[in-house]
Amino acid sequence: MNTKSIEILNGIIAIILLIIYAFTLGHMIIKVINWDMANGNLVFNNNIIWVANVVGGLVAGVIIANLALSKPGETPVSQVREISREYGQKLLKTVIWSYITVWLLIGTAIFLVGVIFFPEVNNTLNEIGKYWLGILLGSAYAWFGIKLNQPVSDHEKSFNSDRI
Repeated sequence: MNTKSIEILNGIIAIILLIIYAFTLGHMIIKVINWDMANGNLVFNNNIIWVANVVGGLVAGVIIANLALSKPGETPVSQVREISREYGQKLLKTVIWSYITVWLLIGTAIFLVGVIFFPEVNNTLNEIGKYWLGILLGSAYAWFGIKLNQPVSDHEKSFNSDRI
């Protein structure tokens, strides 16, 4: 299989996962918002929880990996070089930012509904909202090129040695 075919196949799989992610978590969000607490806590079946966790992790992995591999602040198109040559970077950037935007919108809704506004309705959505926030922070670190545990500069070394 050539590089272009692999990139197209990977893109199709990523889009399918995003659609499953959006529909599954959208369903959960709507259920939580419409739930009457007089009925007790809302409990989702194990299958929907499994899908939300597995697909959510895969979608987040696509986001983090692509942002980490791109230059800080740039659209992550380096993994799809063959497609960008044929179809143009503008189209590709639109698709990539649409993907990221859907992930951000669904994640923000999960966080607001599951953690902030209705945390007592469903523990699963509450936990997914919390881990989404952590993944968002990791993605921001990756995209902005923030590096932890960088070596101390000579200026900082001299400043700290003066204080001792």
